[in-house]
Amino acid sequence: MSITDEYFQLTTKYRAQYGERTIVLLQVGAFFEVYGLKNPRTKVVTGSQIAEFAQICQLSVSEKNVCVEQDHVVMAGFRDYTLEKYLQKLSENDYTAVVYTQTKEGKNVTRQLHAIYSAGTYISYDNDSSQQITNHIMCIWIEKYQALDKSARLSCGVATANIFTGKSEIFEYQTAYYMNPTTFDELERCVSTYCPSEVLVLSTTLPQDVVQTIVQYVGITHPSRHIFCASNMTDAVKNCTQQKYIHHMLTTFFGEESQQLCAEFSNNEIATQAFCYLLHFVQEHNPDLVRKIEIPRFSSQSKTMLLANHTLRQLNIIDDLSASGKQAGQYSSVLSFLNKCASPMGRRLFQQQLIAPTFDQEWLQKEYNMTELMLQPDTEPMIPMLRKQLATIRDIEKICRQIVLHKIYPDSIAHLYDSLQTIQQIHVCFAELPKVLEYLHHSTEKIDQVLHTMQTYLLIDRCRGIQSVQSFPHSIIQPGVSSSLDKIIQTYEENLQHFREIHAFFNKIMRAKEGGDAEYIKIHTTDKSGVSLQITKKRATVLKSLLKGLADPKIQLSGGLYFCVEDIKFSSASTSADEIEIPCLKNICKALLTSEESMNQEIAKSFQDFLTTFENLHLENLEKCALFVAKLDVLHCKAYLASNYNYCKPTIVADHQKSFVDARDLRHVLIEHIQINETYVPNDFCLNLPDQPLGVLLYGTNAVGKTSLIRALGIAVIMAQAGLYVPCSAFTYQPYQSIFSRILGNDNLFKGLSTFAVEMSELRMILRMADESSLILGDELCSGTETESALSIFTAGLLHLHAKGASFVFATHFHEILKFEEMQQMPKLALKHMAVHYDPQRDCLVYDRKLQDGPGNRMYGLEVCKSLYLPDDFLQSALAIRNKYYPTSRGELTHHTSTYNTQKIRGICEMCKTNMGEEIHHLQPQKEANDKGFIGTIHKNHPANLMTLCEACHLKQHKSSITQKRKKTTAGYAVL
Repeated sequence: MSITDEYFQLTTKYRAQYGERTIVLLQVGAFFEVYGLKNPRTKVVTGSQIAEFAQICQLSVSEKNVCVEQDHVVMAGFRDYTLEKYLQKLSENDYTAVVYTQTKEGKNVTRQLHAIYSAGTYISYDNDSSQQITNHIMCIWIEKYQALDKSARLSCGVATANIFTGKSEIFEYQTAYYMNPTTFDELERCVSTYCPSEVLVLSTTLPQDVVQTIVQYVGITHPSRHIFCASNMTDAVKNCTQQKYIHHMLTTFFGEESQQLCAEFSNNEIATQAFCYLLHFVQEHNPDLVRKIEIPRFSSQSKTMLLANHTLRQLNIIDDLSASGKQAGQYSSVLSFLNKCASPMGRRLFQQQLIAPTFDQEWLQKEYNMTELMLQPDTEPMIPMLRKQLATIRDIEKICRQIVLHKIYPDSIAHLYDSLQTIQQIHVCFAELPKVLEYLHHSTEKIDQVLHTMQTYLLIDRCRGIQSVQSFPHSIIQPGVSSSLDKIIQTYEENLQHFREIHAFFNKIMRAKEGGDAEYIKIHTTDKSGVSLQITKKRATVLKSLLKGLADPKIQLSGGLYFCVEDIKFSSASTSADEIEIPCLKNICKALLTSEESMNQEIAKSFQDFLTTFENLHLENLEKCALFVAKLDVLHCKAYLASNYNYCKPTIVADHQKSFVDARDLRHVLIEHIQINETYVPNDFCLNLPDQPLGVLLYGTNAVGKTSLIRALGIAVIMAQAGLYVPCSAFTYQPYQSIFSRILGNDNLFKGLSTFAVEMSELRMILRMADESSLILGDELCSGTETESALSIFTAGLLHLHAKGASFVFATHFHEILKFEEMQQMPKLALKHMAVHYDPQRDCLVYDRKLQDGPGNRMYGLEVCKSLYLPDDFLQSALAIRNKYYPTSRGELTHHTSTYNTQKIRGICEMCKTNMGEEIHHLQPQKEANDKGFIGTIHKNHPANLMTLCEACHLKQHKSSITQKRKKTTAGYAVL
């Protein structure tokens, strides 16, 4: 079979397996090559993705002098030693690269699979984690089943692995089978949390189109996704459903007793299937990636707060970049702003804690106390110094994986050595803080052993700057480690000394004639020929005459080296230079080249042997060092945030039976820094204390800050339950177990659902799952349907949440519900508004942004429009329509007077103080008046006997037999 036939056969095979974005890199001699087929008539290239490959890698495509049927073969390629550079480019562009290397035995050349690299299974030699701190690959397994009550249900299992660290997690949940986004909220949360580079989606019971819809709901949009259903089921997927294969996988990777020791594998059957297939997929790509992988963390068993309905995104906790561990602007999300950790390990752990807050009170209290300890007067000055030290520590977690994979440069080993020494220095600084060291669970004993092993095997300083595992400018191996290497080095150095002596001899002769200390004889080096001595043609003429004038034609150098003048020849090396040729010099140069090649091979072998030994002896110690740095960095970050941004320590009321929150001077972590044109206005917010409301309806005009206040509350709760200090002057609470949010109004439009369908889908989840340990945050619920239905649904939702004892806050413009009788059935519901007032002198609204009792004024929308410079004639028309159909919006000077008494102005209902007055009611009934209209001593139409009422309140008054009078009180006049 020809090379091109082999190439296209492999391409067909792997594209069927991994998708269209798959490229085969075939080694041919010293190059890796890619082929395609070009139609001579249409010029269209088929057979592979060579065109896009060449564009990504910035390579040229040329035609080979070969045809396959009528098509011309085109090719692109690169040198073998640059493979890593192009693998990284392909990985960043979501390509799967299948690498075949060649082996030559005599004249026989064979090619075999070296490894498969994809977005989720690629790890580079590079140790710089500043751009990306995680690389997750995820497997989602969804199965439909019938419950005992005959209802259709889904079991969803998720397995995730971080290729950079070797850490993995599995998660499983069951839910009723409804084809709408909220059914898959937990899957969406997993995808949003981990932002995997590559996703596998499997189902043996759902058809392809249904799985595609679920993928759309969950938000998996990137190209590196692989879907396996009944229509394209592989044997590997089928085997993952069988107990014997699952047992085989788990025992292979984690030992014979893994299933007995971890009952979670049996309790999370679908998630375990997903995990086993994930291991298989990664192992097929590169077996070393799953070597020494950690046993997964079972997140469904933890005390993690449930963040439903896209809460992380709706509260701006994460965005796409920050969640994937990539660099983002510091104000792009709460995570980007708060994650001030100095090391990659710290940034990873901080992200993990913030996006998975807990209600474990013991852990939270310990975090608060340790942060408080770091903020003591004698320790707080250490924070800037500690921050500088932590910033110099490299990504030890990633280095551990690189050591396991044998994919690490000597330069990274030198950085690891420096990092370990820095950790020792940090230990010394914290020697006087035993509580901190106890919290971090670490000692320097093992670090000494690690450093000793490194010093025993390697010349650390000579490792610096070497970013290759094949070519070395000098030996990095300690003498005595490899006797064969020592012999090669000895031979090399002897020949190098002879070479230098010959070089010095010719320079000495030239300097005697020309003067000065210039290098007249140049050392010329090439990869193929090694070193040689060259001189310009003009100086060669001078040197020849000088050599002829030597008294002794036999030249004797140290070490028994000699040659005769007559042996010296000059050959043309280029148009301007000649090469000096001597038989002994030629032998020396050849020996240097041979020794250099042998030395590179032996150093590479010794370095790989060191990595194996180092892994076996100290991998566990390095992982403990990484955890120490991560925990210390997160602790330092929490103290740094509290100190720099004036955050306060949360107080947990452990004996309070229900979840509650009492925040004083609450601020929004981002807005207080973004908004520089006005001073941020903090607010107090309290929910679910005995004398405080269970829920709040938050009113206010547009742009006054309702949604920002709601977000600020949610962010503060999440921060507190991530073990952070919070942006308040005081914060007392009992941890919540779940947060439900409904703030973004268009987040599901791309999924093909109307706004109302999304709202009802999410409301269903809230009503079904919310309890007294839940916090519900909403903004303009039911904005996607007509007013009557919206008011009814909203009110019913409030009644339901109030009855369940859940804490809730909803921003709304629905003033109409205030007249509903059902509102009186919720004594723990409070009405609040964000203060705004009209400044007549400036003819504008002034946003006070202070939270006040009551619903506030309901009609400010047109005033906001005015501030946005809408046309005057349009505004006048809108104002007239508003006054016509919504009379309660009129100014006080536009109200009509009563026909009973022109001194009585008919305004807002004096009983409910909500609706516009439609009737004038006589407090003492007219029927009690005499012929002249007097009731006793006052006239029936006296203003004090008249009361403005809306229709509903007027009917209530007539049904009542109580006679009322207007009387003066210390609070003003009142009807009693």
